[in-house]
Amino acid sequence: MMEQTQTKKKKRRKERFIKGAVIVQLILFAVYFLFPFVWMLSVALQTETEIMTAVGFLDQLIPDAWRWENYLDVFRTVPFARYFLNSGIVTGLIVVGTLLSSSLVAYAFAKLRWPGREFFYSLMLVTMILPSFILMIPTYKMYSAFGMTNSWTPLILPAFLGGGAGNIILIQQFYKSIPREIFEAAKIDGAGEIGIWRRIVLPLSKPVLATVAVFAFLFAWNDYLGPLIYVNDAKLTTIALGLRAFQSQSSTNWGLLMAGSVISVIPNLIIFAFCQKYFLEGAKSGAVKG
Repeated sequence: MMEQTQTKKKKRRKERFIKGAVIVQLILFAVYFLFPFVWMLSVALQTETEIMTAVGFLDQLIPDAWRWENYLDVFRTVPFARYFLNSGIVTGLIVVGTLLSSSLVAYAFAKLRWPGREFFYSLMLVTMILPSFILMIPTYKMYSAFGMTNSWTPLILPAFLGGGAGNIILIQQFYKSIPREIFEAAKIDGAGEIGIWRRIVLPLSKPVLATVAVFAFLFAWNDYLGPLIYVNDAKLTTIALGLRAFQSQSSTNWGLLMAGSVISVIPNLIIFAFCQKYFLEGAKSGAVKG
């Protein structure tokens, strides 16, 4: 009896130790990932003089003078509101295009039988293997030949032409989990493939579609390389590219740059906060099953 009691105590101590170690590790990871964001918030409220005279990062964590005017100066110094609106338009179109095209292509691969399906599916998987920088120059030359540079077309058009192999595979796995009897019953009632996709599949796919929407939003909103390559007109500049306006060859206005960065992060936080439930459900339901 005593031995069983001691064994239970040792087991409980071991479990407590493991839980404590996990909690400590999570706290360290949280501090590690949150520190740059806290530093950004702090610098966004400081004057240039205070930033330049501070010694190291730790000296900048608590501002001496809380300069909230930095957030107003962001809009006064550069057309930041236009950049914000441009990013909203581009991101909205990319999200819509990604959801429409990727869900259609995923439905074709998951539920339809057509010649060459396996070949084109393998070809789509190959696109995930190729590094993006290999296709950068050929893609630019293609858009340039069609006169599409210095516009939003190269940023938005790919979203309406498939939506990305990763998004297609994620949605396809979810479609495969839908019972085939539902599709057979709909066909007996006279529904076509487009009708089944629009009236039955899409309403059932809200979690995985929300996941894809979040991924597409984060990618489009934070995209820096695409606008840098294709957009030259200041009126078409997006917010990620517009943050460069606070930098020059000789100096950088760190206070305004960090304030602009904080503003640019707000939509990401809002989207994830409201879509977190669907995001987690879609990530689990759309996961590849063995």
